[in-house]
Amino acid sequence: MRYERQFEVFSVDAGHNSYVRPAVILRYLQEAAVHQMLDEGPSYRQLFEKGYAFVVSRINLQMYRPLYEYEHVTAQTWACAEKGVTFGRSYRLLRGDEVIAEAFATWALLDMKSGTLVRTDEVDFHYGSDEPLPLPARFVFPRVPLIAVAQRQVQYEDVDCNGHLNNARYPDWLCNCIPDIDEVRVTGLQIHFAAEARLGEPLTILRGEADDGQTYVFETRRADGTCNIRALITVQKEPTA
Repeated sequence: MRYERQFEVFSVDAGHNSYVRPAVILRYLQEAAVHQMLDEGPSYRQLFEKGYAFVVSRINLQMYRPLYEYEHVTAQTWACAEKGVTFGRSYRLLRGDEVIAEAFATWALLDMKSGTLVRTDEVDFHYGSDEPLPLPARFVFPRVPLIAVAQRQVQYEDVDCNGHLNNARYPDWLCNCIPDIDEVRVTGLQIHFAAEARLGEPLTILRGEADDGQTYVFETRRADGTCNIRALITVQKEPTA
């Protein structure tokens, strides 16, 4: 079943040209999903108290139009494509009848005590499911050379209730590393999550650029050199005055 949640854009959520940042759009969409769980059950907190936690595998976020400070939007979300240990979820952000952004994400439910993944038929979610949006869940990353462009440490402000770097924090981390970010608008964001990062953990951000000048490939690596996430970000050049 589809679920809706209303939001008003705060001024603090907007960046240059008063555009709302991709991280904030992702936060609205995921907040709507958390509220569906809260209203229709079981809630995220109820799952957490039973020793379960949702972990994200992939996110594909496409942003069609800019969103501005103080605007009112409707976030829609619905569960879909549940199979084996994969929980799919679609998202849409609307300004009136205008579609601002769409996203599709795949999640897994982790049994924190055993470290195993929970099958979709082992937990009774009360809100049912619907057809997914036609957004790819698997990504193809261009083969480009990557260079280290920044180092970050996971801070208090970055983590969720599991003590891991919240997935909605990654877009800001990566957009900080896009050259001349104030001259472009981010139109697409695809993230494949390989491993979680804990509070206090250092990460190295690597970046590569495709020949079109509008596509950036990112990878974050842990101290031991293993991959934390891989991401693909597309941008659109802003018209000059």
